[in-house]
Amino acid sequence: MNSQVEYSFDDEPTAYRFLNTVNGWGREGIRVKYGRSSLHVKINYEIQTGQFDSLLSELDDLAGSHNGCEVS
Repeated sequence: MNSQVEYSFDDEPTAYRFLNTVNGWGREGIRVKYGRSSLHVKINYEIQTGQFDSLLSELDDLAGSHNGCEVS
């Protein structure tokens, strides 16, 4: 099952740092790109079934450490 989440950041360098950090994780099934603007990062990912999927929690923690927040 596919899902997506978008995060907003205070400035472009922070959004870019977040984008590159997530890209560097090397996890399969994740597509990361800029969202609505250069201050937003959109992540499309495949939810793992049959086990607990901690990806969204990890993304929330990473975004929080960069003063980012999820947007709808």
